Amino acid sequence: MTTIPEARKAFQEALEELRADVIRLGALTTEAIAGATQALLDADLVAAERVIEHDDLVDGLCHLVEDKCFLLLARQQPLATDLRAVVTVLRIGHELERSADLMVNVAKTTRRLYPHELDPRARGIIDRMGGQAANQTRVAVDAFADADGSRAAALADMDDVMDDLSKSLFRHILSWDSADEGAIEQAVQLALVARHYERVADHAVTIAERVQFMVTGVHPGAQEEDDAIPS
Repeated sequence: MTTIPEARKAFQEALEELRADVIRLGALTTEAIAGATQALLDADLVAAERVIEHDDLVDGLCHLVEDKCFLLLARQQPLATDLRAVVTVLRIGHELERSADLMVNVAKTTRRLYPHELDPRARGIIDRMGGQAANQTRVAVDAFADADGSRAAALADMDDVMDDLSKSLFRHILSWDSADEGAIEQAVQLALVARHYERVADHAVTIAERVQFMVTGVHPGAQEEDDAIPS
């Protein structure tokens, strides 16, 4: 018969395995962000295809994480803190999968714009957006890995940078010649790309909020007496 200490040890080992899976999922997602951004900047169809194919790895790992979480919940009766950790893993997996999907959309934009190149101003902004999206995702996953609520709280301020970059890109594309059909098509596609990067940044903020909840039992911005969950 399995003793309580043995059961707790097995549970903690399973949680640690899930933590490692989420860190790997975060790494795959940041790779997708970097790859899709560079493919778009270089008008590289081969690189864009690699990003699209790479998404199968993200999906597979995300589904594996979900299965492990469900199995863990079915076999164990976790305490409140452990339950928050498992639920957080489920939520973070979903957010990272969505971010990777958005980068597939960016990679597909490379196809739609090919063989046209981006002008220097648009290239510079998109390059910065890609870097910002990758950085926010990395910080959010690191905050989860270290159970660092303070680092997670910094994501909301970091998100302002992405908002400013998005506004800069919109202002730039609105200055293009509205009589040029090719310019209009490129403007539409780049507007969508800007939205994709914004959404990736939003997913990073959501991950950070889940980390804060995991650590404290309180939803960010909520009153502790109303929303705290006991430890």
